[in-house]
Amino acid sequence: MRPLVFVSIPFNLLKEKYLSLVLENRINVEVSLNAFSLDNYSYHTFKEVANLIKEEGLLTTVHLPFIDLSIGSVDLWIREVSLKRIFLAIERASLFQPLNLVLHSGYSYNYHELKEEWRSIFIENLNKLLEFIQEERLSLSLENVYEPTPEFMLPIFEAFSGRVGWCFDPAHARVFSKKDELDWLDILYPYLKEIHCHDNLGEEDDHLALGKGVLKFNAIFKFLKEKKIVPILTSEAHNEEDTYLNLKVLTDEWEKLQE
Repeated sequence: MRPLVFVSIPFNLLKEKYLSLVLENRINVEVSLNAFSLDNYSYHTFKEVANLIKEEGLLTTVHLPFIDLSIGSVDLWIREVSLKRIFLAIERASLFQPLNLVLHSGYSYNYHELKEEWRSIFIENLNKLLEFIQEERLSLSLENVYEPTPEFMLPIFEAFSGRVGWCFDPAHARVFSKKDELDWLDILYPYLKEIHCHDNLGEEDDHLALGKGVLKFNAIFKFLKEKKIVPILTSEAHNEEDTYLNLKVLTDEWEKLQE
């Protein structure tokens, strides 16, 4: 079974630059929503773009907004604004009928010292999002970003078993966490739904094409084959050249595993 492969594109760039290319080349898209797009494009515009993609039989996932947002914040005002922004994004996302919604937790080990309190608040507010998401018949996956270890995230997945998937970002694990990407996979693979595919040199979140950095993607793909897991694969390279390279690598590497 082949994985579904998607390309991450911010909504504003999809609408203004890449929509015709996506339709002509039949590219599945992870539509990335940000504050600019939500504030500057109407409901009608979102619906128009979503309908064009659906009419071509293409598939979508949606990355919910994350910059400056934290639904687990210990500051009531911050988490209320964060929930409001994400609720709006889910409403827009539902127009695409996406296979998956991707959410950042907003946790940062640099200033969230009260780990247990943060996680308790996050779980409470994630439940509010899930109630709305399930009304829309959508599914959600939580992406690892600045969380220090997979063990830190595990209680969240356990609290929502069967209701929240995991969007594995190996590059984030490599540069932002205390454990490498394979350690994350070993612990959280039962919840795996999607992988964000980009590479880096081990220091910064470079968003390079696979093979241009140091991440252990061959080992990741072998692990998936052994466990018979076929997740959504989403290219998150940050330029066109690396995006095309990613699409080729993701197709070729998966083909090799089937030999």
